[in-house]
Amino acid sequence: MTSIQSRLFVLCSLFVVATMGIGYLANQAFSDLRLRRMHMDISHDISYRLQDLGGIKPSSDEFRKLQGYRAQLWPPRRMEEFSNLLQSLSDGNSRLVKQRHIVVLKNELEFQRFTRQEMIHLEHQVLYFGSISALLLLVGTLSLYYFLRRSVVRPMHDLSRKMVDFLHDRYTYQFSVPAHDEIGQMQSTFNSLAQRVISNMEQLRTLDQAKSDFLSIASHELRTPLTSIKGSLSLMRSGVAGNLDPLAENLLGIAESETDRLIRLINDILDLAKIEARKLPLKREWTSLTDLIQVSLDSLQGLAQQANVKLELHDPAPIEAHIDRDRIQQVLTNFLSNAIKFSPAGAPVTVHCEVTPDNELRIEVRDQGQGISPEDQEMLFQKFRQVTSTKNPLVKGTGLGLAIAKGLVEEHGGLVGVRSVPGEGSVFFFTLVEWKYGRPGRMEVAA
Repeated sequence: MTSIQSRLFVLCSLFVVATMGIGYLANQAFSDLRLRRMHMDISHDISYRLQDLGGIKPSSDEFRKLQGYRAQLWPPRRMEEFSNLLQSLSDGNSRLVKQRHIVVLKNELEFQRFTRQEMIHLEHQVLYFGSISALLLLVGTLSLYYFLRRSVVRPMHDLSRKMVDFLHDRYTYQFSVPAHDEIGQMQSTFNSLAQRVISNMEQLRTLDQAKSDFLSIASHELRTPLTSIKGSLSLMRSGVAGNLDPLAENLLGIAESETDRLIRLINDILDLAKIEARKLPLKREWTSLTDLIQVSLDSLQGLAQQANVKLELHDPAPIEAHIDRDRIQQVLTNFLSNAIKFSPAGAPVTVHCEVTPDNELRIEVRDQGQGISPEDQEMLFQKFRQVTSTKNPLVKGTGLGLAIAKGLVEEHGGLVGVRSVPGEGSVFFFTLVEWKYGRPGRMEVAA
């Protein structure tokens, strides 16, 4: 496996070695240029002092300065000629001083000409190696950026996108072959986990389908004998088998009531199984929503009077909806009966209709009950879940009503939801997408 760390080390090593090599050459050229400039300054100073001397023996201070230059002269031939001049000056031989004076001046001029050419060449070298160093720095930086982007940033971005897709239940992408590096190991690990999760989900789907099939078959087979049992109990209570004492009649009443509840549970399970299998038939037709709500309110007047709750419909507009009348009434009945059960005595339960900014019809059922906590709101529409509290005792039910209502509304293309603040009541709502206004003399389809 070629790791990103090893490739990055090789790339950085090459970059450092090349930079150090070019930097060394540039520094060497610059050092030589400084040395040549120092020799040039000494040569100019010597020429200036010898021209002022004009063959005359210098003072002791001047002579010491000239002696100080001798050790710094280069090449050896130049230092030798300068030493001969100083010896002649020390001896006081004017004839040799003049001869050697001319020779030294000539040597200095020649040295200055040659050194000037070397300085120009060294300046070009410094500029050249400096440009190479800058270019190498730029190329190295871009190479490092490209390497990190190709080997780290892009694979990490791709892996992150796959993780986000996986988080949002999008499993349609193809698993790519991971690279042989650290990111590839991460991707390989994620691929293994994702494949295991997908495999487990397929197993869960299979088990869920088997469970739904079992519930559907079991519920269907149970409904027939339960119907017979209910009929028999009703006949016994009606006196077909003879008069019954009050205790026996009370026990038969309890049995018949519980049989009715069991039949409702079975019907709910059958409906839920059909919804989950997408096999629930809907008989859609244009229906007056006001009439449908009023029928639902009238059917629950007895329950409302028993709970001392008032049912209200606020400002109904002439609206028609393309729906399965019985199924939407089932949703309304569920919302209204729950609101009645959990409302305090004397409080109203209201039904309100409005058009949302998304041009959907929204039907709301509002109560003045104790409200629902946020954590309980999340599980309200789950199967076999009921919200209870010390102030709202458990009301007998199957725990499937809201789950079925959610499925029925979604089959119509709408959404269900709840808004509630503890202590301030609750608002259960659902939306319908196919609707139109009905006005006297004409009908307008909602835009």
